Amino acid sequence: MEDEHLMSADQQRLVLAVVDALNNGLDVHTAVRATLAPPPNSADVDTVLRILALAPVAFKRGERPAAVLARILTAIEIFSEGGELVPHRPVCEVEDRY
Repeated sequence: MEDEHLMSADQQRLVLAVVDALNNGLDVHTAVRATLAPPPNSADVDTVLRILALAPVAFKRGERPAAVLARILTAIEIFSEGGELVPHRPVCEVEDRY
């Protein structure tokens, strides 16, 4: 696995397994525990689920697990270098009443 200085190989495998389970409509905890050896604890799976819900990651069902992992690694890298993890928002909204 790449970027082991940001996330361990085991952490990366966990993220990939969680995303795969979500994409396949499986019970995440059951599927991940059956996929990985040694099986992760529930708290670790719950942590990944919370990370996937963060705005900078913005997981959507059907995405390739590797693409989601890449976004997580990018967010970690930005944060570790002192950057801010700010969700994308439009710069301005134009009100067109005419």
